[in-house]
Amino acid sequence: MKIALVGSRVGYIDRGFESFSRSLFDLLAPDIDITLFKGGGNRTKNEVVISTPWCEKGVLSRLGVSHNSRVLIQERAFAAGMLPHLFGDRFDIIHFSEVVLGKTLLRLRRLFGFRYRLVFSNGAPAPPLFYEPFDLTQEVTDTRLQEALKFGLPPERLRLVPYGIDCDRFSAVSPTAKAHLRIKHGLPQDRVVVLCAAAIKRHHKRIDHLIEEMGRLDPTRYFLLVAGHRTDETPALEAQAKARLGANYRFVTLRHHEMHEVYQASDIFALASLTEGLGIVILEAMAALLPVVVHHDDSFRWVVGHEESLVDMAMPGAMARRVEQLGQDASLRHGVGSMLCEETRRRFDWQNVKPDYLALYQHALTIPALP
Repeated sequence: MKIALVGSRVGYIDRGFESFSRSLFDLLAPDIDITLFKGGGNRTKNEVVISTPWCEKGVLSRLGVSHNSRVLIQERAFAAGMLPHLFGDRFDIIHFSEVVLGKTLLRLRRLFGFRYRLVFSNGAPAPPLFYEPFDLTQEVTDTRLQEALKFGLPPERLRLVPYGIDCDRFSAVSPTAKAHLRIKHGLPQDRVVVLCAAAIKRHHKRIDHLIEEMGRLDPTRYFLLVAGHRTDETPALEAQAKARLGANYRFVTLRHHEMHEVYQASDIFALASLTEGLGIVILEAMAALLPVVVHHDDSFRWVVGHEESLVDMAMPGAMARRVEQLGQDASLRHGVGSMLCEETRRRFDWQNVKPDYLALYQHALTIPALP
């Protein structure tokens, strides 16, 4: 069984399904024949770089081509760049998370008679209509699985397999180590640090709402840390944060291998988005013993399994009230964090979900490819 794990932005983006692809490859590479196709980074025996920098931040960007159009071009170009390897390596399964890339691979399969199965990981998430043509879909939450079944997709072409994380890497540290991490990352020692790990933008991640909610809290007791990639919207959000929070905030961009430190340096995790696929950052926060505050959407509910972590993020003041409850009671923070951490280890630790990924690939080989 030969597997191609594909991500056009793996290697220069360290979040979401990009970090998922990187971690899954590292987990499975010692045991099965798997190749990682990525958009940047080092070239090794089992890692193939197909670079398309001219799409995302190169000539097309300078020509004024919109971000969405650049993404479409990038995914199509990336899939086309895989062609020599598709002819030479004859993969049995291609596992991917990008819809346009997958549909391009489907066209190439029809055109050249390839026999690979297309396994789509629905982590963004996409609606069922978008991934209906693929042979098998990995749903990462039960909420999305039920949505696909209600849409009418055949059960044999759907599998519930959640994302995983290395829980040990995010384990809580001693108070002394936590203090050192706060010094390293420029965080105050005497305040409750509220962490959000997300791209620094309004769209989807709603960092503007997060800033407004933090502005409702006592500035002498709370501090906002946003860790994520900068976007075109970041400068305006920085101006909003400065006006609303003064010096009581920090925006940072870290590589994924550094991210565990900001979880370990924080006290509470909050995510203002109204929808996510699964939200790897939520799992990372729970593994770090942090209480989390997220929207009361069914997908979030399935992930956290704890009603006290859910608030109406569309309602002004709801997040601030929950953060203040947690901020005023260290024993409550520890109790909620401990419960979430235990559930995360049981349900989402890589070693516990690894058999599910191997079974996913085995199942993909048993179903006929769609035309």
